[in-house]
Amino acid sequence: MAGPPLRIRFRNVLVHGLTYAVLGLVRVLPERATYRVGQVLALAAWGYLPSWRHNADVNLRLFFRGEPLASPDARRERSRIGRLSIIHLGWQVIEFARMGFMPKEKALEMVVEAEGLEHYREALAQGRGVIALAMHYGNWEMSGAYLVAQSLPIYAVGKKLRDSFFTDLAFPRRARYGIRNIFSDDKLNSAVLRTLHENNVLGLLADQNGGSTGTFAPFCGTTASCVQGPAVLALKYGSPLLLTYCKRLAPGRLRMVVKPPLNMSGIAGHDPQTGKFTPEAVVEALTRINTAYEAVIREDPPQWLWGHARWKTRPPGEAKLY
Repeated sequence: MAGPPLRIRFRNVLVHGLTYAVLGLVRVLPERATYRVGQVLALAAWGYLPSWRHNADVNLRLFFRGEPLASPDARRERSRIGRLSIIHLGWQVIEFARMGFMPKEKALEMVVEAEGLEHYREALAQGRGVIALAMHYGNWEMSGAYLVAQSLPIYAVGKKLRDSFFTDLAFPRRARYGIRNIFSDDKLNSAVLRTLHENNVLGLLADQNGGSTGTFAPFCGTTASCVQGPAVLALKYGSPLLLTYCKRLAPGRLRMVVKPPLNMSGIAGHDPQTGKFTPEAVVEALTRINTAYEAVIREDPPQWLWGHARWKTRPPGEAKLY
């Protein structure tokens, strides 16, 4: 079988080499200097990747549709938010790199504030497992690590990345902090179900495009393909959904936030006693999840990953948005 095209192989060599260089710099440079490196690389990517700039502008116009930020006159402000978003991503890379080699206790000190952790104890007392509803906001890699440090058993569902180099880099770093990795697929696999049945915490990221296997639900007023796992599990097993994220106060300084359980009661087409539900009930559950995501994003828009094509997958017959 033929390997990837020469262009892709050459790009991978450059990206892998740059990754090793960043990891090396993080080990030897003073902390403040490493965040400068992350910011410079992020701004270089902003200039080099027109698709990222385009996606960010489209996403901001869709998210803030009908508001001043979506108007043609606000293009410069949307560009500012998109540029800050990729800078936050650069800082995230540096923070995650530091987490890979620093003593764990020292790395966890990046979390300088925490609120709402009591919601996990209260939710686990119900005995149905808990779904940690994470999002690509602030430092999403720290959320699970910090929860494990609070003696909470975390099983995180994640995709194998297209480039196995980064899968082999990221998953062992998560495991270093005691996070149990579950590789995701399109079905509810046995490891996911066992996690909830044994009353543990299941970490899921569900704020990105759900692709062809997703379920369509409104996300800030625009229909979006959504990862249905959190909604289906919450409806079927009654597992509480706790929105959990690490907001960045400054590079290397984070606030851990756990919101109270999402209200999943009173959904038409859902029987809490039997766990049975209709497709319409899944859409309503996803709508409530998306509403919770929207509220956090509005708190500090630059901390969300605007360069991702969130509304890429369209319902049949609808025109592309990107």
